[in-house]
Amino acid sequence: MKKFFALLVLVSALCSISAQRVNETVTMFGKEQITGFTINVDNAPANIVADALADKFQNQYYMKGTAKKGYHVYENQPCSAFGESRYDIYFTTVTVGKKKDQTTQLTLVVSNGNMNCITFANDPRTSRNIVTFLENFPADVEAYKVKLRIAELKNEVAKLKKDRAAMEKDRVKVNDKIGSTNDELKRNTDRIEKLTAEIEKNQAEFNQTHNPALGEAISKSVKEKQSLQKTQDSKQKTLLGLNNDIVKLNKKLEENAKTIEAKEAELKQLEQQQQK
Repeated sequence: MKKFFALLVLVSALCSISAQRVNETVTMFGKEQITGFTINVDNAPANIVADALADKFQNQYYMKGTAKKGYHVYENQPCSAFGESRYDIYFTTVTVGKKKDQTTQLTLVVSNGNMNCITFANDPRTSRNIVTFLENFPADVEAYKVKLRIAELKNEVAKLKKDRAAMEKDRVKVNDKIGSTNDELKRNTDRIEKLTAEIEKNQAEFNQTHNPALGEAISKSVKEKQSLQKTQDSKQKTLLGLNNDIVKLNKKLEENAKTIEAKEAELKQLEQQQQK
């Protein structure tokens, strides 16, 4: 094991083959020692780098892979980026460096089969193609991040619009309640005014005649008026609450519209960037 790590350090130190930090390195696939090419990809976590490469292989080169021993594996598949042959391709990503200076290390191994790994020593032409592929790959990662953000924004905008539709329905319902409450208040007000007039009329007549029937009518009208006034107070509180609900809904709808506008602007910008 000590010899292996010494070899790894030696190869990493001596076999730098690109200004873009691509190195020919020795790594392990299970218990097997294999040689591949490694590049550090900044500004993206290991899972995003891995997903970006898997996405590129699938959508650009129509390759289907499986997971094996911590690697994404593509067995006996063509990849025009490397050459005209069919290859066994393995890649893995790990996070390296201290917390503040962490980066993602991508290791790509290309084999002609039977773990016959391509290196500069046995196939310089294909090795240069692999290096070029890796040199260009950080840009693919950025493009993949844009793709993810576009999908995320579309989902966010769709949810915001769904929320907006729900809030608009709520606003219609609240406005309907405000309308019906105002109608009830008006009916109650009209009834209270009629009762007041009846009470005043009957009271004036009762003061003259002291008719018991008028006294009972006055008492009944007073009780009804008091009940209606309590109802009015309750309806006024309800109306105040409904009006506050409308104010809150309008504020939320305004914020929702601004958020949608901002996200749609970002989405448009990213889609334009993606098309370039």
